[in-house]
Amino acid sequence: MDTWEGKFGKDYTDRNVIEWRERLDAFKEVLSGLPIQSILEVGCNRGHNLLSLTELLPADSQVVGIEPNQYAREIARAASAKIGVLEGNAYDLPFKDGYFDVVFTAGVLIHISPSNLQTAISEIYRVSKRYILAIEYFSEEEEIVNYRGHTDLLWKRNFLKIYQQAFDDLKLIRNGYWGDEKGFFRSHWWLFEKVSGSKAV
Repeated sequence: MDTWEGKFGKDYTDRNVIEWRERLDAFKEVLSGLPIQSILEVGCNRGHNLLSLTELLPADSQVVGIEPNQYAREIARAASAKIGVLEGNAYDLPFKDGYFDVVFTAGVLIHISPSNLQTAISEIYRVSKRYILAIEYFSEEEEIVNYRGHTDLLWKRNFLKIYQQAFDDLKLIRNGYWGDEKGFFRSHWWLFEKVSGSKAV
C-alpha cells in the first residue's frame, strides 16, 4: 500500500487520464436491465468509471469509490458532486455487510499480491448485496508481469476461477472482453450474482 499511496501512485494517476464517455457503452453492456441503486468501485483512482456510472444509473443512485491515494481522491472528488469518494483500500472496506447492490474493481485486483488477494476479494464479497464485477487482465494461470521495473506489483490471473473457488454462491451471469473500442486495455470482465442459501468456501 505504501507504493500506491505515495509517488508511484501519483505518477500512475497522472499517466492514466481517460475520456470517461468512451466507457459508457461498456458499462451499458454489463449493467443493462439490472436493478441497481448503489454501486461501489474499489480503487476508483481519478473517478473515470464513477463518472460513467452517474450517466447510466438513476439520478438518486449512490455511486461511491474507495481510493488509497490522496492525490487521486482529490481529483475524483473534484470531478463531480454526484459521486462520493472515501479514503480506504480493498483490505478493510468501511461499509456494512451487503451495503451495495454492486461492488466492482477495474484493473485493481491485478495489483494485489497473492498473499493479500483472498482478503481483498472477501471484503468485496462481504459488502456486496447482489452483484460483483471484476474487470481485470486475464491469464489461465497466475503470471507475474514486470511493471515499470517492479516484479511485485502486477499479476495476470484467472479471476473467474478465483472468485468461484472462494465463494460457492457466485453465479456467472455475464462476461466478455473489452479493448480500446470500449475505452479499456485488453480487459476481461466477469459479472457474478450471489445465489441465496450458499456460503463462502
